[in-house]
Amino acid sequence: MDHFAIVLGLCRSALQTENPAISGHVERLLKALEKEGCSDQSAALRKVLKTGAAATEIAPSRVILSRASLVGETLTPSVPAPVDKETGAPLASIFHPDHIKTPHPIFNNELSAGVSALLEEWQHVDELRKAGVRPALTTMLFGAPGTGKTMLAHHIAAELGLPLIVARLDGLISSFLGTTARNISNLFSFANRYKCVLLLDEFDAVAKLRDDPHELGEIKRVVNTLLQCIDGRSNIGFTIAITNHEFLLDPAVWRRFDIRIEVPKPDIHTRSKIIRRHLGEFVQEDANINFLSWITDEGSGSDIEKLSDFIKRQKAIRKSDFDFLNTVKSHIQLSASEDESKNRLLVTGDYERLALALANDRDAPFNQEQLATLFGCTQSTISRWLKKDKLIQGEK
Repeated sequence: MDHFAIVLGLCRSALQTENPAISGHVERLLKALEKEGCSDQSAALRKVLKTGAAATEIAPSRVILSRASLVGETLTPSVPAPVDKETGAPLASIFHPDHIKTPHPIFNNELSAGVSALLEEWQHVDELRKAGVRPALTTMLFGAPGTGKTMLAHHIAAELGLPLIVARLDGLISSFLGTTARNISNLFSFANRYKCVLLLDEFDAVAKLRDDPHELGEIKRVVNTLLQCIDGRSNIGFTIAITNHEFLLDPAVWRRFDIRIEVPKPDIHTRSKIIRRHLGEFVQEDANINFLSWITDEGSGSDIEKLSDFIKRQKAIRKSDFDFLNTVKSHIQLSASEDESKNRLLVTGDYERLALALANDRDAPFNQEQLATLFGCTQSTISRWLKKDKLIQGEK
């Protein structure tokens, strides 16, 4: 069944209160799934049905607590986003679970485990509150641009089955500073009214150091408004903030976030996984994948996506005339940066020197078979290149 996770969540919520009609419909769905042979889905639904029946037998005080923990109205697609009263411009964009198509982010093992722990906690907020434990509902994501912070926020909202309200704080700043504070208050008032995840992107645009001598007193009051709004929401709903410039943030801001996650640039193994996802059947040779992982050293997930898209476009255009290595070289020439990595610079130079660097790489050395595949030549040619360098080094 498509969107079974959402259906399961709806059934779980509906069964929190005793209602024979709802229970009957869920039982009908269970029988239909069993008839179609969907054993995993029917088992999951049977467990929810059993849990729901037990929940109706608990003490009234616990039922009230369960309802109280799920505060807010349902945010439907028909609800418009809040707007700036001066200009009419929207203060945020709203993404609903059915429309969030972001794939599962690819991170290193440590970060993936941390994200899983966060999701597990946020998926069990009701249980934490029943146990008298305060859930941690505020999270700060920080790191270099293009590392997947926004993708991660969308993924979290999708996993929770909640709408995502995305507000770029730099877009809330008005030429009338008093309006900026009002926009922030209106945004939080809107988010606090509904069951949702609030994403504050470009967070440093507002939450800067209050002791910055270059900032006006009114800006400092805007920061105070933001902090008060975060405090007010900390026990109501999920809040995620994103910044690429964490060093600009006021120390008081950090204390408002129970969970702080640094999203780093991907390591070589993570880059390989990202490349394989983006390129799929366009590039399948292990030597070429490893080479792309090598040249994207110090690059972000966004950098890898741009490189992969360029390769796919060139392969689609050139068809049988496609040359992998020349395509990569062209991309590097067309995407120059001020701080070029050593590996990227080597690609634009002599191929013999590049082959030597790959063979001697400490992190992921290439063998002669891989180099022959990459350069489109025989292993004997590669062997000759490497021996030639040894002779030169010996003469020195």
